[in-house]
Amino acid sequence: MQVNRMLLIVNPVARHGKSGQMLPVIRRLLHHQPHEIVLTNQMGHAFEIASQSSKYDLVVAAGGDGTVHEVLNGLMSIPEEERPVLGVLPTGSGNDTCRTLGVPFDLSEAIMVLATGRTRRFDIGVCNGVHFNNSFAAGFDAKVTAKAVELKTTTQLSGISLYLTALLNTVFRDLQSFKMRITFDEQAPVETEKLIIAVTNGPTYGGGFRITPDASPFDGVFDVCTIDPLSLSQTLMRLPFVIFGKHVNMKPVKMSRHTSVLIESETPLPAQIDGEVFLEDRYEIRILPAAIECMVPKESK
Repeated sequence: MQVNRMLLIVNPVARHGKSGQMLPVIRRLLHHQPHEIVLTNQMGHAFEIASQSSKYDLVVAAGGDGTVHEVLNGLMSIPEEERPVLGVLPTGSGNDTCRTLGVPFDLSEAIMVLATGRTRRFDIGVCNGVHFNNSFAAGFDAKVTAKAVELKTTTQLSGISLYLTALLNTVFRDLQSFKMRITFDEQAPVETEKLIIAVTNGPTYGGGFRITPDASPFDGVFDVCTIDPLSLSQTLMRLPFVIFGKHVNMKPVKMSRHTSVLIESETPLPAQIDGEVFLEDRYEIRILPAAIECMVPKESK
């Protein structure tokens, strides 16, 4: 792809400020490439910048998955014929989007993708009007996410260590399953109780947990993982399997693929969308196949 105008939207406080410290390296590695850099200064700023970026060929989110989430939603507000290509740099905590797209975690190699990679259209999800690049999850997982957000401000933890700490903290203090009504595609609704329901567009979330190890953003469907209620001992015993994606054949786990999911609850149900926490009694989720172009490595399959 020939890039004439590139915009980098950088979250300087991502990864406890380390993202901002990478700016001199980013500028040096991009010296040969025409580009502009804008730093975000508050939550929602990346969305605002991206929503006004139609004059650029390529808009790059430099931060974690939260930054990518905001940039994606900003780009999706632009008419398709004017919408720039999305690029990502792994300068944040989670970087699950980079994993999904095959973007290297080494910064110089990731920038090389911006210069020499190719474009590819990938699926995104939309839930109650909010677009997501990676995952939606409801139930216990949302409580873990809320704890991770809290720990991010009080510790130096990041990536999978942050989410693992949040998970263990929540398992011991607030292990809880939730009653809900789930409708997959056009099937009949099912009244059930679940510890977690995860609707994903990629194989990992939480900085590397392989919750849906076979998920792909290029196949036009969500991978869905539901986990039945578990005791404390059962949860602790199965946790290592979830980290490495070896849980899919376990009895309390159900894996399936769908293009739409409707989740309803009599009381507000905690959920997370790309790490942003919500509390609603209805979540209407659908896939948007091949909805946006992104930069991926040239050798990407």
